[in-house]
Amino acid sequence: MLDVVRLQTLTAVVKTGSFSAAARALHISQPAVSRQIALLERQLGAALLVRTRGAVTPTQAGQLLAEHAAAVLDRLSLAEVQVRTLAAAPAGTVRLGSFFSALIYLSAEVSALLSEQHPDLVVRDDLVDPPTAYAKLARGDLDLAIVFDHDFAPTAVPETLTVQRLFDDPVKVLLPAGHRLAQAETIDPTNLAAETWIRALDGSAADLVTHVLERHRLDPPQLLAGHGDEPVETQALVAAGRGVALIHDLTVIIDQHNLVRRPLYGEPTVRRVSAAYPTGPSAPDVRTVLDALQQVGRHHDSELS
Repeated sequence: MLDVVRLQTLTAVVKTGSFSAAARALHISQPAVSRQIALLERQLGAALLVRTRGAVTPTQAGQLLAEHAAAVLDRLSLAEVQVRTLAAAPAGTVRLGSFFSALIYLSAEVSALLSEQHPDLVVRDDLVDPPTAYAKLARGDLDLAIVFDHDFAPTAVPETLTVQRLFDDPVKVLLPAGHRLAQAETIDPTNLAAETWIRALDGSAADLVTHVLERHRLDPPQLLAGHGDEPVETQALVAAGRGVALIHDLTVIIDQHNLVRRPLYGEPTVRRVSAAYPTGPSAPDVRTVLDALQQVGRHHDSELS
């Protein structure tokens, strides 16, 4: 069985690129680092590092082992956090990660619900995108997170985490309130072929527009504005009458009196909103927040279905 301390030493050397830097990071002496690496290489019968005057680089075997070691160390760190959490008295604080609109709406709804039923329980919010949420959950830096992915581009979830669906947020078109189609119950995307479509420069919001336009074989004029998953700029431009945009109900956060959301005919694309948490037993406070989040999710699910 490989020794955890030796694996930790190897990952530190590979990450820092030198024995001396690894020694400083691990708070041990440089000879101790050399000794741990030598013992690991002797145990495996393989060279793991190439030592030169300027730096230390991993061999193919060293790189492979370092990648496995990083995963093992992350899992052990998470296990330690979970065991300490279960063993300790209830802390009364749950660290909840949320993407932007979930922080504005869902986290606020959860907090309001908990303030009635569990007034001593505090939810500490952390604004994170889904990839960052997964990384923080895996390291034990978050207890629970609200995440999303699009059905046309599912996100790979680390095997140490559990993802539980809360509700599906369908794609809609966002129009100025005075738009010629604002009173329609549903809108055929082909009726928007001559409109200017406002699109983010990058991120999943841009990918969504590309996906829908390709599905319906449309190539309308486009106005680029904003970045990332939920660009507020697109909403402001629609309200100003500069064009139309794709949106999810949860995403609309500005000037709602001057904006109209309408379903797109023949467009089944949804954004799946879910709760993510480390697999295994959860502390009672975390379970309480998860239950509240599921209750909020059921409310949104019934409203959107």
